[in-house]
Amino acid sequence: MRNIKALLVLVFLLPALATAQPMVESFIRIERDGNREPVALQTAVAKYVPVGSATGVEIDLVAVVHIGEQAYYRRLNREFEKYDVVLYELVAPEGTRPTKGGERQSDNPLAMLQQMMKLVLRVDHQLEVIDYQKPNFIHADLSLDGLRKAIKDRGEDEMIVVLKVFAELMQKMRESADKPALQAPDINLLELLLNPAKLKRMFAEQLVEAGGDAGFGRTFNQLVVIDRNKASLEVLKQQLAAGKKRIAIFYGAAHMPDFDKRLKEDFGMKRTTSEWIDAWSLK
Repeated sequence: MRNIKALLVLVFLLPALATAQPMVESFIRIERDGNREPVALQTAVAKYVPVGSATGVEIDLVAVVHIGEQAYYRRLNREFEKYDVVLYELVAPEGTRPTKGGERQSDNPLAMLQQMMKLVLRVDHQLEVIDYQKPNFIHADLSLDGLRKAIKDRGEDEMIVVLKVFAELMQKMRESADKPALQAPDINLLELLLNPAKLKRMFAEQLVEAGGDAGFGRTFNQLVVIDRNKASLEVLKQQLAAGKKRIAIFYGAAHMPDFDKRLKEDFGMKRTTSEWIDAWSLK
C-alpha cells in the first residue's frame, strides 16, 4: 500500500520535473497579453457531443489543477450546478465524498506537499472550496485497493511497477539532459519565496509543459491515468444508461488527453467548444 501512495505523490511532484510533451488537445494553458507577458494559468471546460446523432447528450471534460485561487474553485462550483451528474476523481473507497474544507492536517505526504505549495503560492486546495456534497456529484475513481488490483490483473508485481516508474522517469530525465538547453537564469530562492507572483509564473510554465499527456513514462501513465480513467468511464456508461444527458468529468488536466481519446474512439463523440477558466492570476 505504501508503494502505491508513493506513486500518488509523484502525481504532484513530477510536473516540476517533466519535460514538455506534445499534446493533441490542450486542456491547460497560459494566457498572455499583447507583449507576451503571462496573465493567467487557465484550464479548459471542453464540450463533447455524439457524432451524427441528436441524442441531446453532452459530456464536458472539466480539467482542474489541484491548487488554485479561491475564485477559480467558486466559479467551478457554479458551473457544476448546470449538470445532471459530475463525475469526480478521488483515490478512495467507492462513494467517498470529501467534506468541504478538505484534509488540513494529515501525515499523507501528498497532502503535506500540497499544503506547503498552497502556502508558498498563496492559493487554495480544491478540497477546501469545491462542494462535493452536492447531490449530482458521483465518485468515479479507483481506491488504493483498486489500483493494486489493476496491477495484479495485468500479472504485475507492485514493487516491480514502482521500480519501473522510477526507471522510466530517470530515462526521461537523462534524455532531457542530453538536449541543448537555454542558459538557466540565476534563481534566488529567498526572492522567490517572498515573491509568490514570480514563483507562480515559473511553476505555471512547468505545469503547462507537463500537464497534458502525462509524459512520465508508460508504466506511470498506465497506472495513474489510464487505469483510473477506465474506472471513471465505466461510471459514465452507467449514468448514460440511466438517461443522464448533461455530464461533467471533473479530473486533473493530465487525465484529459486520454479521456479525449476514449470519448472519441469508444463513445463516438467529438469535441466542439472549449471555455477557459482562470486558475491562477499571473499578473
